[in-house]
Amino acid sequence: MRKSLLLALSLLGLFDSTYLLWVYTSPSRPIVCLGSGCDTVRASSYSNLWGVPLPAYGVLMYVTLALLIFAGPMVPAALARALRYAVAGISGAGFLFSLYLTGIEAFVLHAWCTWCVISALAVTFILALASAELLRPAPLPEPVVALAAVRRHFVLFVAALVVGIPTFIFLSRHGALPPVQPAAPETLVQRLVRPDSRVAGNPEAAVTVVEFGDIECPICAPAEANAREIRRRYGSQIRFVFRHFPLARIHPQAEKAAEAVECAAAQGKFWETLERFYRGQDDLSASALARYAREAGLDVARFNQCLSSGAMAARINRDLEDGRALGVRATPTFFIGQKMIEGPLELTEFSRLLDQELARAAALRAPSPTPAAPASVPPTGGFPSASPGTLANSGTTFFTQFQGPQMGCSENQAGEPQPRLIGTAEARQFFNSTPKALFVDVRERKEFQNGRIPGAINLPLDKMEKRGSNLPKDRSIVLYESGRSPGDVCAASRASGRVLLRNGFSAERVRAYQDGLAGWEKAGLPVER
Repeated sequence: MRKSLLLALSLLGLFDSTYLLWVYTSPSRPIVCLGSGCDTVRASSYSNLWGVPLPAYGVLMYVTLALLIFAGPMVPAALARALRYAVAGISGAGFLFSLYLTGIEAFVLHAWCTWCVISALAVTFILALASAELLRPAPLPEPVVALAAVRRHFVLFVAALVVGIPTFIFLSRHGALPPVQPAAPETLVQRLVRPDSRVAGNPEAAVTVVEFGDIECPICAPAEANAREIRRRYGSQIRFVFRHFPLARIHPQAEKAAEAVECAAAQGKFWETLERFYRGQDDLSASALARYAREAGLDVARFNQCLSSGAMAARINRDLEDGRALGVRATPTFFIGQKMIEGPLELTEFSRLLDQELARAAALRAPSPTPAAPASVPPTGGFPSASPGTLANSGTTFFTQFQGPQMGCSENQAGEPQPRLIGTAEARQFFNSTPKALFVDVRERKEFQNGRIPGAINLPLDKMEKRGSNLPKDRSIVLYESGRSPGDVCAASRASGRVLLRNGFSAERVRAYQDGLAGWEKAGLPVER
C-alpha cells in the first residue's frame, strides 16, 4: 500500500509539473490558478534556472521517482534496497529545493502559486513515505505478491492517464485573465504615446503598435525578438513604439536597465542597445550594462555618468504611470489598433492582428460618396469609387479607436451611415426567419474554418470593397466577428456594414451582430465546424 501511495504521489507531481512546464513554455496562455500569484511567480526571474524553466526539473524528478517506484517489486533484494535509498535521496533534494522556492514566494515575491504548493506538498509526502520505507522496510514479497503489486501499479498508471489527459485538455482551454478595465479614449490620446516616445517605422502611419516591456522579464526577450521581426516586415506601414514597464518587485534590476537603455538613446543607440540588453538579461548588473554599452559602440564614460546620475529615472516613472493609467499590469503588453493584448505574441498571430488592423484602417479611410452620386455596380463585381471623405473628416482618429466593448459598438462612432446593431436574441430571429438572413463572417479564413454560425459565408473586411457587391441586395444580411475581445466585438462588422451602406445596400437589410460568435455560443446556439 505504501508503494502504491508513493507512485500515486509521484504521478500527481508529474501531472502538476507537466502542466506548469506547458504554461511556462506557452506563456501567451494564462495559467489556471486559484488566487492571483501564479502569473507573478511565472514572470519572476526565479522561474528559470540556467535558462531552463523550473518545471522541467520537476518533470525529470517525478518521472525518475515513478520509474524507480514502479521497478521496486521487480528487482532483486540488493537492488531494491538501493532503489529505496535513491527514492529517499531524490525526494529529499526535491523537498529542500521546494522549501527554498516556497521561501522565495513567501518573503521575496509575496505571491503564491497554487501549482507550486501542490508540488511542494507532493514531494514532502513522498519524502516522508520514502523515509518510512528506509526505517521500516516491508518484507520482500513472494513472486506472486510482487506480480500483483506490478499489476496494481500498472492499473494506477492507466487510471492516471484516464484522469490526467482530459484534465490537462480542460486546463489548456481555460485560464483567461480577469478582464482589464479599458482606459477612457481621452486617456489613450494623452498617455499611450508621448511626443518623445521611442518610435520605429513610419511616424505618420495609420496603425500604431505600442509595447510596454520589462528588460528583465524572461518571456519579454522572445516577445521582443518577434516584435523586431514585425518591425522589419511591416517597415513604413506601421509606427512601433516601445515604452518601459519595469516590474521592480519581481525584477529588481529591470528599472536600472530601463534607465540604461534611455542613456543609450541619448547617444542615438536605443533599439540596438535594447536588443543587446534583452540578450544579456541573465546579468543586468552595473558592470554588465557598461560592457553591453561598450559592445554597442557607446561612449562608456558618458553612458556611466548618465546612469549614475539617475537622469532617466523620471522618464521611466512616467512610462510606468502612463502604463498603469492605461490598464497595463503585466509584461509584455501590446496595444494594436483597438486591441490591448497581454502576454507575448507568436509571430503568426502578431501578423494576423496587424493585417486585420491595417485592413480596418484602410476601410475607415475609404472615401465616401457625395449625396447626389447614385450607387452603381461596375461589371467587374467590385464597388464603384466613392467621392472624397476621409477618416480625418469623420472626426475619428487612431487613438479614438481604443475603446471597450460598449464603446466599440457605439452607434455614432463615425460620421457616416452605420449598420444597425443587434443582439443575440434578434440574431436568432434572423437565423430562424423565412427566408433566412444571410450571415456573413468578416474574420480571416483560418478563424472562419475553426467555427462559424451554420450557413454563414466568409467575407473578410479587407475583401469587402472588392467582393461585397456579390452579396444579395434583396436579402437581410447579418455581419459578425468573434466577439471574444474588445477589438473583436463589432468594429470589423460595423466597418463592413458601412462599406455596404455607402454602396447601395438598404439600411433596413444590413445588421451588425454585436455579440459575435462568442455570444452565439454562450446562448447555446449551434456552431458549424
